[in-house]
Amino acid sequence: MKAYFKPESVAIIGASADTTKLGGMLLKNMIDAGYKGKLYAINPKGGEIQGIKAYPSLKDVGAPIELAVIAVKNLQVIESMQDLGAAGVRYASILSAGFREEGEAGAKLEEKLLAEAEKYGVRIVGPNCFGNMNVAFGMNFTFTHILPPAGNISILSQSGALGSSILEWSKLNEFGIANFMTFGNKSDVNEADVLGNLVDDPNTKVIGIYCEGISDGDELVKALEKAKNKKPIVVFKSGKTEAGSAAASSHTGSLAGSDAVNDVIFNKFNTHRAQDLDEMFDALSVFSTCSPMKKDGIAIITNAGGLGVMSADATFNAPYIEAAKLAPETIENIKKAVPTIAGLTNPIDVRGDAKAEYFKGAINAVIKDPSVGGLVIMGSPLDTADLESIAKIIVEMRDDIPVPTTCCFPGGEKCERANRILREGRIPCYPSPDRAVRALSILRRFTVRSQEKHDPMIVPKVSGKAVAQQIIAKAKSEGRKALTEAEGKKIFAAYGMPTPGEATVKSADEAVKECDRIGYPVVMKILSPDIAHKTDVGGVVVGVKNAGDAKAAYDKIMSSCKAARPDARLDGVSIQQMVFGQEVILSMIRDVQFGPIVSFGLGGIYVEIMGEISQAHVPMSEQQLDKMITTTKAYKLLSGARGLPLADVDSVKDMIRKISTIAVENPELFELEINPVIVGKKGAGCWAVDALCTLN
Repeated sequence: MKAYFKPESVAIIGASADTTKLGGMLLKNMIDAGYKGKLYAINPKGGEIQGIKAYPSLKDVGAPIELAVIAVKNLQVIESMQDLGAAGVRYASILSAGFREEGEAGAKLEEKLLAEAEKYGVRIVGPNCFGNMNVAFGMNFTFTHILPPAGNISILSQSGALGSSILEWSKLNEFGIANFMTFGNKSDVNEADVLGNLVDDPNTKVIGIYCEGISDGDELVKALEKAKNKKPIVVFKSGKTEAGSAAASSHTGSLAGSDAVNDVIFNKFNTHRAQDLDEMFDALSVFSTCSPMKKDGIAIITNAGGLGVMSADATFNAPYIEAAKLAPETIENIKKAVPTIAGLTNPIDVRGDAKAEYFKGAINAVIKDPSVGGLVIMGSPLDTADLESIAKIIVEMRDDIPVPTTCCFPGGEKCERANRILREGRIPCYPSPDRAVRALSILRRFTVRSQEKHDPMIVPKVSGKAVAQQIIAKAKSEGRKALTEAEGKKIFAAYGMPTPGEATVKSADEAVKECDRIGYPVVMKILSPDIAHKTDVGGVVVGVKNAGDAKAAYDKIMSSCKAARPDARLDGVSIQQMVFGQEVILSMIRDVQFGPIVSFGLGGIYVEIMGEISQAHVPMSEQQLDKMITTTKAYKLLSGARGLPLADVDSVKDMIRKISTIAVENPELFELEINPVIVGKKGAGCWAVDALCTLN
């Protein structure tokens, strides 16, 4: 994929002398950027275009062409694939529009384009993309003539319009671009295909990705796995939707939605997901300019008490940093350097009339403190404050400050003059204290997560694949999309997951007999492949204590379910031994893009009331499994909150390992849900009390 970032030769198909036309614009932008490779203009008329010899077709060039940039009408794009194949061109970037983005007819045309490209062995970016840029290499075949400075940020963007905004931002704020690539309709080449090139690129320090849709989840996971912790990756994924939950019948499936799964994936691979464009810019700027943050303590220096309070609040709420507790020696050094000091606690208030030298003295003092890993410097535009001199001092000290530093001079014209000095000096500056603090938290997060240990999940010794496949095959042969609870529990049992004692009955008399055998109390539930949530239709009776209760419960369940769901198939009633402990929920849903996602949280009715679940992508590490459990409110209950007995958390972990194994070994299963899992006291184990299983 090097051809898209640093091609030795480029042909512009559709080159024109008219720079208001796409082909003319692209050729001019390549010339103006100072492209260092061989540039060929392709136009049926031949001759000379914009001072460059033009060739009627690719075959007339007579020299190797690494990349073709296509800017002709949509029907001609398809015709050009044969020319590319004949000329040995294997990579193309198609800026032409008129494909999937314009409806059904365009979608069919795009399918035809893909077929032709595959036929001739051509990889394509686009169609309907904005083009690529490599500033240092002098390459710019985009719609814009505006070149940002060369730098260390590489951008991958599905949207050309958003990509142009990123270019404008980088130029305005003096953050240089290494590589810039857009994908348009993403019919073939996508982010996963080229991510490895940027990870290996010595000119790239941080990678930014804007995407609206993920076209190949499996490949993206592989790419993120290879890139993990090597370089910071910042993703702004828009298009948040609940479409993924529409197909889910489980509680956790509907709670999670498709966008929550994106969070799970990005978090797993230490990829920072920006929630908005500002956060994306903030993250790119701090990664671009700062070294890793090795300690979580930050020092805050300001000439305004209000800015100090806001930054202190932001630090308190930031998940990966805290206000450093300064050593007595540091405080004494600050006193000596700033004789008019107003506040010695962190934040350090040097007063509104502080000279630039006082800022310098305070900076020199705090950067020697052993607890300081980052620095935030803020200035308010008081008449007594010379912000430009302060900014110059900070820039002059840049190479002598050993910790990542962000600045915040919030205001108007006076502040902007100081901010311009900071930006030119490669100091990241932000319009508000919370963003200056958040940037350091983002930086620290990447460092902390990069150092985390990840041991492969312990795989259970028992495999019930043969039993599971037999049950699934039977359900499919009967045209069912769901398994019965009894079938689900047979699969669980085959994988060594404990379930309460139980029986299936088809009459009230049978119910009495089996209840007497199992032992009271019991719970009785309807068995039906058509009823997912049994309590909603009167299909569950809890606490059956004797034979009379058992007979009455059977009759009640059957009559209630027939009345509520006359169309449902009723296979009888399940009788289960009642077990006691804390209720949690475990589930697996197979995301259409990324595969199995396992969820854990409060069980019973609380999963919907509290709406709190924790999720992990399979395969997960032992550390990710532990984190999924321990970051929830459910874990607080299991850990003995408010005098509750300690629960058997280890048995819950073991059950999650087995659910993960079931998901991997049985791809036909779309979702599994156990609600509730009853967790006994420490050492007593846990039980899968329910089983909801649906098929793809």
